[in-house]
Amino acid sequence: MNTKILTIILLLALTTSVASGDWLQFHHNPERTGNVSGYAPLTDTLFWETELGCFVEGGACISNVRVYVANRVGGSGKLGLYCLNETTGEIIWNNSIGGSGGVSTPAISGDHLFVGSLTGDLYCVNALNGTTIWNRTIEPKPSFWGVASCPLIYENTVFVNTVSNGAFFAFDFDGNELWNITTGSYGEYPPAVAYYISPAAYDRKIFFGGAGHALYCVDIETHNELWNFSTTGTVSTTPAIDYGIVYFATGSRIYAVNMTGVEVWSQSLKGTISSPAISNGKIYIGDNDKKINCINATDGSEIWSQTLGGKCDSSPVVANGIVYTTANYAKGTVYGFDAETGDLKWTYDTGNWNMAQPAISDGILFIGSDSGYLYAFSDPIPKGDLNLDWAVTADDAVIALQMAVGAIPAVEGADMNDDNKVTSLDALIILQAAFGANYS
Repeated sequence: MNTKILTIILLLALTTSVASGDWLQFHHNPERTGNVSGYAPLTDTLFWETELGCFVEGGACISNVRVYVANRVGGSGKLGLYCLNETTGEIIWNNSIGGSGGVSTPAISGDHLFVGSLTGDLYCVNALNGTTIWNRTIEPKPSFWGVASCPLIYENTVFVNTVSNGAFFAFDFDGNELWNITTGSYGEYPPAVAYYISPAAYDRKIFFGGAGHALYCVDIETHNELWNFSTTGTVSTTPAIDYGIVYFATGSRIYAVNMTGVEVWSQSLKGTISSPAISNGKIYIGDNDKKINCINATDGSEIWSQTLGGKCDSSPVVANGIVYTTANYAKGTVYGFDAETGDLKWTYDTGNWNMAQPAISDGILFIGSDSGYLYAFSDPIPKGDLNLDWAVTADDAVIALQMAVGAIPAVEGADMNDDNKVTSLDALIILQAAFGANYS
């Protein structure tokens, strides 16, 4: 095939789009399933690490090749919300979000970035330059963790929990409070709800743990409570929803409840604040017994479990057949397990306690630690892989041709014949490689 024919073929495919790898909020989506399609690291290869100086105990959100994460008091360094370059780890900006930082995982929609702070406020920050657009006090009596709830973005609305009175708030993107529900009262001890729980959404309903040892379901149109499901203890996790079933845990049990609030099954679990992830009919959740558990989503039976170096406070995520989590002990180990069998694939010690939530975007795993660093893990990228899916395919040839004709900027990885330019010949070489030719 000559380059002229290749050009004709590939020009017909110039509208081909590369799937977005954005991870926009805690556990990726409104259902909080914690799984994402596409590539994720199979090894412990460190792509970059950036020192933020203080404890990084929440998760990251990723959008438009930028990573957003907060830190809190502990160690030394600037506190607040950070924006970093996804591929280099370079810090782009920092916003103090009240001066004490936060443990909330940010959520992003367009240029609006939402995060809770230790001072008890929900912040909306400009994602491009880091300036505060607005902030609203929703915890007038903030405890040590402040607003630890991870904001939920759903139907152009921001939803967030509070701890001290079990309240649940809905705001528009301009900071106007649309409505709220209170499930408890101030002064309760222990607090009305667990510190780290966040809301989930499905089928125009919101699900969240509230006071009274219950999971609540609220209609977003009427703002009315549709039902609440009583449990044996405080709901300690963010719900995850898959095929109309809500999965969540307390300190002693994991539950599956249907859309009408009826229990499908429950099983004993020495629970922590680890929220469940769901993938291919399996639930992944950590516990207080130093284990990561894989549970059958249909009946709650155990498929496998693995013992970690410490208790699992992190909320697992799943991608590329691997489940990722951490152990909260002095080594702060990051783990990658085979999602089907539970076989250990790799580990990485961060050197300090670790309860941070993993996040995945563009084949890169991001996770913080009490070491004060944000870590990025990524397997080496094959030459010619231009859409970062860790495979050389015809899609990469299309991208190379776009570079050759000047439609998009050229990158070094597209120069297959090392002549210091990207031409249709490079696109041809990539296309040949996609069909098995050896170009090394």
